[in-house]
Amino acid sequence: MANLAICFCENFMDNKVTNSFLDQVYLGQTEWYRYFFGLVLILFFWFVLGSMFLVVPFFWVMIDGDPETAVNMQTGFFTGVDPIFNYIVLNLSFALLIVGVFVTVRFVHGRPLRSIVTPAKKLNWRRMAQGFGVWLLLVTLASVVEYLINPEIYTIVFNPGRFFIFALAVLLLTPMQTTAEELLFRGYLLQASGHLGRNFWLLALVNGVLFMVPHLGNPELAASAILLPLFYLSIGAFFAFITLRDNSAELAIGAHAANNLYSALFANYTNSALQTESIFLITELDAVYALISFWVMAVIFYLVLLWQRPSPMPQPGELFDGGQ
Repeated sequence: MANLAICFCENFMDNKVTNSFLDQVYLGQTEWYRYFFGLVLILFFWFVLGSMFLVVPFFWVMIDGDPETAVNMQTGFFTGVDPIFNYIVLNLSFALLIVGVFVTVRFVHGRPLRSIVTPAKKLNWRRMAQGFGVWLLLVTLASVVEYLINPEIYTIVFNPGRFFIFALAVLLLTPMQTTAEELLFRGYLLQASGHLGRNFWLLALVNGVLFMVPHLGNPELAASAILLPLFYLSIGAFFAFITLRDNSAELAIGAHAANNLYSALFANYTNSALQTESIFLITELDAVYALISFWVMAVIFYLVLLWQRPSPMPQPGELFDGGQ
């Protein structure tokens, strides 16, 4: 443990540490106003253009003459309709988020979208798979432990016919949703914050706060208005930390996809922001266990994939140099 502390101090408290992932921010057009305009443009694509997927269904529900169908104005969910409808509609806005990030990175800053994922010339799909596999195993084990501790909150709701239909939408849309968030938070915003310095702890904390903010409206926060925001902050900060440590966002992309796919398909929560046809349903969210188990998982994930592994620095022939 002493060596672990020394490693953290030497590598992550130095504002001058070299990190080619953060150095990507100096490629292309880097003026501050481009980041301001770029963020506004991304949010426009995500929330304004992305809302078009809600507008048509909204008016359809309002005029369909069915008293069972309505729109919950507080959550934005459609009631009286098939849950898969809500899931698809709410996830489609993330396609526009990806488009917004692409347009901003490519045309406002003049560099490829790939540069906010890795400084290398090509993506490391193996690294994404490692992040996915390790995190999926950890979140599964965390659920098993929670079940052993508190079995009454787990209910089997497996409906094969419904499950496999829903699984098709989940397997397609959930990786898109998580990748969109990673491109924005661990890609664009994390690299942009590199202008402020190279203190990994500070950058990870800032990124965690940014990631927490859009999740503050999630219905899960009813379980704890303090611990659940800390949970989302922890997720964002940890994914930012491993991105900086691994010199790419590939581990975070894989882990985030595994986390949300597991929640959607295997153990969803009664008041989840995205209702799915999962195998198990968690009727009560234990915020304390969620936060503690996350950090145990985070430590194990780090030890398995990053401990005593030097930050990978692409060789000159592998490093993206800004050319198109």
